[in-house]
Amino acid sequence: MIPGDPATDYSPGFAVFDDSVPALRAFVLDRLRKENIRPAAPKTKDGAVIPVRVGLVPRPDNDYDTRAVSVTAPPCHGGSVLDRHMGYLYSSALHVTSESIRELTEETGTPVGCHGWIELYDLENDSRFYDDEEDGDSADGDAADWEPSRHELVSWAEQKAFGYAVGSVRVLLPERQTVRALVDDYLAVHRREAHQCAERGPVPSGVERDLRRALAERLAIRLRTGLSHRAAGGAWGRETERERARRRRDAEAQPLLRAWETYRSSPHGFGGLRAVTRSVFHHTRILVLDGSGVEVGQYHEPDGPLTLVDERVRAEALDALRAHGVDVDAPEDLASLDGFPDAVVVAGGDTWSIRLSEPGVPRSRLPEAGWFDTDSGTLTVYAASLAEPLTVLLLRHGVRPLLVTWGTPHEEVERHNLRAAVAPAEISPISSHSRVTAAAQRLIPEPHRRWLNAKPDDGEALAARAGSLLPPLIDDAAENSYYRRALEALFGAPVNLAERGPCRLCGRSAQSVRPGLFYCHGCCALARSGVLRDTGVDGAWTEAIVYALRRLAEMEFSGPPSLAQLDRVGVPFEDHALVDEVLLCRFLLPRPGSAVLSARPLRPARTWTEWLSHAGLLTDGVRTSLGTTTRATDGHLCRSLFERHVDDFLHHRGVAHEPEPAYPRHPELNTTGLRADWRLADGTFVEALGLMTKEAYVAKVARKRELARHHGLRLITVTAEDLNRLPEIFADWLPEGSAG
Repeated sequence: MIPGDPATDYSPGFAVFDDSVPALRAFVLDRLRKENIRPAAPKTKDGAVIPVRVGLVPRPDNDYDTRAVSVTAPPCHGGSVLDRHMGYLYSSALHVTSESIRELTEETGTPVGCHGWIELYDLENDSRFYDDEEDGDSADGDAADWEPSRHELVSWAEQKAFGYAVGSVRVLLPERQTVRALVDDYLAVHRREAHQCAERGPVPSGVERDLRRALAERLAIRLRTGLSHRAAGGAWGRETERERARRRRDAEAQPLLRAWETYRSSPHGFGGLRAVTRSVFHHTRILVLDGSGVEVGQYHEPDGPLTLVDERVRAEALDALRAHGVDVDAPEDLASLDGFPDAVVVAGGDTWSIRLSEPGVPRSRLPEAGWFDTDSGTLTVYAASLAEPLTVLLLRHGVRPLLVTWGTPHEEVERHNLRAAVAPAEISPISSHSRVTAAAQRLIPEPHRRWLNAKPDDGEALAARAGSLLPPLIDDAAENSYYRRALEALFGAPVNLAERGPCRLCGRSAQSVRPGLFYCHGCCALARSGVLRDTGVDGAWTEAIVYALRRLAEMEFSGPPSLAQLDRVGVPFEDHALVDEVLLCRFLLPRPGSAVLSARPLRPARTWTEWLSHAGLLTDGVRTSLGTTTRATDGHLCRSLFERHVDDFLHHRGVAHEPEPAYPRHPELNTTGLRADWRLADGTFVEALGLMTKEAYVAKVARKRELARHHGLRLITVTAEDLNRLPEIFADWLPEGSAG
């Protein structure tokens, strides 16, 4: 037993995992039944404690850390140390005990014990106590559903019956120097006594000598062999869950090895590689791009590595860097290092993550196959058969592992890999606030309905970012200003706070700004932000976007819609089914700046204009430095999509308009033949202001305004933000009955 003083010694808890919950729960319940309650030490935060004794057993078979120390129930609980295993000491405690405990167990063949306690708290200080008393919704009501977990070993009903709220189990550890001195003294005395006994004792008979030898061998085997690294039969003489997991990962890796052979022999598809230096907010990066602008790799300054989206392009990427003036080291025998995997290296700080490439999946969602510690030079792989290809991959990155070992992923990596394994690779949904009803889904063709109910785990979703992109989904416009603004922006009227009804798309409780049109916050938010994200790899999701763009252009905008137009519903509000459909189409549209490019994109993220062109809505359009030149419905040539939207509005609303009228001449204000965008029938000039961020353009607009004032011309200016206010702006020219 390691002596302990609750008033002065270190008192850490320990890490509890799911497989150790049964042993820990049995230990805690056994101690609770004995009720050896004492006041807590002054430095502790709990009200009372139950003193306990626990075992400390070295576990070099632990795949995370060979220094690991298991906290076990005492031998009186029965079973092996594996059966009594309750958790592992945290890494912060290992420097205190690990080496000393290992020496003690190897010398004596028995586990080491230490003191500790179970934390107890007054029930009155637990919020569940008051919840139970006030509303009668006791945790006892859920007793049938309750199951012990590492977060709650003892049920609320059991704690109430005991009379205390039960906290963690803690161990008492003196400082490292104290433990070291105690162990050294004990080992010195133990060895001296053993030597003296050997000198004084009579010579044992043959049978007695064999018996002693057998006992000694049993003691040695108990821990020296049991604590060594895994033997063929599994650690501690039986197969563990980790051993089974290891075999499973090895089996899962075999198809990868075969697929990588095909991958290495096929062309990579990237061409025209070049290196560029880019700086954003004083952060400089050296990138390798292909001819279409896709980022193929990055050289991490000052000394590398060069990380790539496709390892097959390394030779060409190195040439591009050298042509850019980067003095980059590369393995001389790069051609001979041909056993590399289809994987990418994510280099960050002292740890590099090695992730398996998958089509259409962004780098943050790729499953991890292992990691490399640059400080120690250790490569840890999660499947033994991956050791060789992952080593080759690091060699191609210019580093040689000093040690290659097998390990199991940490819990968070395991969860990440499981999510990646079940996620389709085509979409990037942003939210799963609710499910679109079957009736609403029928408004969209069957092949595209699947995206309407996209969940964050259905692809390379922005699950981690969903909260930052969407405000909290609270369906009360009086309390939630985000909901109120989204609803009013879409329908152009104030919310009727007194009226509620089921959302027409998902059935949740919702509010309205137009009679009969109830839409919840989640559906409004998705109509404004979309559920799909451009991955740079086209698939079935691309066809859904094309359908939605074409449908909106046909039934709502009489041409390709602009982003600003999407902010306001432009169909008659009396046709409820049509409003539902245009909102669902907005669900399917990606928004600029929301792209989540895959780890190996085949193209850059498309701009809004490029999406319109991809949908075939700009067949007459010509890209210029000022925008996309295209023809409006009435044949007028427009220099941007913004101008086309205004021209189409005037045409469809019956407002006579002449394009490109000349301003009157003026010796100072108009020496270059200035022209307006349109002139209405009464002589009013109209300007569509689309480049107000350019200084020269702003100066020209100022001259036009001054010119109109000088000649007494009526001038109307329209910006992109005004596209949803066109009926209001041109109300004086609209035929009677068409201003709504």
